[in-house]
Amino acid sequence: MSTTGGAGSTALVTGASYGIGADIARALAARGHDLVLVARSAGPLGRLAAALETEYGITARPLTADLSTEAGLEAAAGAGLGLSFERTAWEEERRMLALNVVAPSRLVHAALPGMLGRGRGRILNVSSVAATAPVWLGTSYGASKAYALALTESLARTRRVRRSPVALTALVLGHTVSEFHERAGIPPSPPSLTLGSPYVAERAVRAILRRRPPVVCVPSVRYRVLAGLLGHLPHRIAALPPLADDFTVTSYGAPQPSYGTGEPPAGGPESAGGDGQDGVLPAEAHGQRERQP
Repeated sequence: MSTTGGAGSTALVTGASYGIGADIARALAARGHDLVLVARSAGPLGRLAAALETEYGITARPLTADLSTEAGLEAAAGAGLGLSFERTAWEEERRMLALNVVAPSRLVHAALPGMLGRGRGRILNVSSVAATAPVWLGTSYGASKAYALALTESLARTRRVRRSPVALTALVLGHTVSEFHERAGIPPSPPSLTLGSPYVAERAVRAILRRRPPVVCVPSVRYRVLAGLLGHLPHRIAALPPLADDFTVTSYGAPQPSYGTGEPPAGGPESAGGDGQDGVLPAEAHGQRERQP
């Protein structure tokens, strides 16, 4: 996600047809930002744009693009696979890396010079707790999210960015109630480890709109503790059960991953979650069940 400044400015939100992307779009619209919404599915994207315009009086432009192709790399949406690396087809790996590595890099590369020239702007890259240690063993997903985290920190901590009003933030996600894992064929996390997508989106938007946004945003106390622990543990310890999930042992069937870009499954369950101090909130009606670490 990128935005040029305060209320009344325009934000580009990718992966916006459902889940965290849609909830981030809603949180920005509630603060008066116009939106460009990017995803592959025209139907849910158009419905969300119309709903946000009606509810918040902003302008929301839906932009349909397949972000895993060269022609569609104007923006980035996250992707993950439910099989271990040696069991996936290379085309599936290529698509995931295109979405998680190439597309965000290209978006940041396009947006950052203009933001620095104007002296305003915010960029939010989506990373994962899986980027902090080898906890998704046997897959390239954690590596792809480690790239997003490293790129954000590398750029955000440069002297030029630190001395400007421009800011880059990496959103380090834990397990989130949305649709990501359902699409990858991975079972949902225990409720105690699950955050509501609207809650995560609200925390992320609050973070990037601060006068001095954080370089890394981990949107709950429990995951800040977990990320800090994983970052300091020896990797041989972090890779042990129950901290790590070894996909060579517990690969999950994901016949045709849709990489977060398609229509929600017909009749799919709506998001759910308890409302409490741990930050687990009931998801809004447009959310679908997903774990997104």
